[in-house]
Amino acid sequence: MTCRLIFSCVLTALLLAGCASSEHDDLKEWMREQAKGMKGKVQPLPEITAFPAVAYEGEKLIPPFAAAKILTTDSANDKSAPDRDRARQPLENFALEDLKVMGVMFDGKTRYALIRTPPPNKPKNVRVGEFVGQNFGKITAITDDGLTVLETVKDSNGTWVERETSILVPREGGKK
Repeated sequence: MTCRLIFSCVLTALLLAGCASSEHDDLKEWMREQAKGMKGKVQPLPEITAFPAVAYEGEKLIPPFAAAKILTTDSANDKSAPDRDRARQPLENFALEDLKVMGVMFDGKTRYALIRTPPPNKPKNVRVGEFVGQNFGKITAITDDGLTVLETVKDSNGTWVERETSILVPREGGKK
């Protein structure tokens, strides 16, 4: 049995050796001939130049959050900009969304609106011409339904625009 195994191994080796013929020798020789003339061409590296030294002058610049940086000369000359020099009124400390109109009162020809502020503050009486809200809002009208506020805000381009907002008296069940 071992003789048979040895004989089959030898026979297999001979068959495999016979399969390895030299039929592609001409192709291999042609590839060797072609490879002799080939040489890689690599471009030389560019010459490295040093950057010129520049002195730091950052201390002469305006800090990014300084008032001079925020208020440009264009915005100072803008006629539609709100008056920042006037004294602020108490209701300008609250966001317009936090103010609720509780009712409207008449005193002769003058109308007043009773505005409730967030706790622990007491309600306040306001009339046309007073300022409310944090966006330079000025009360332009008081009606039976509530009051109208004209706010001055900056748009996405940085120009001052006016927008009108109404604060209505709550109706039955707390609905506006």
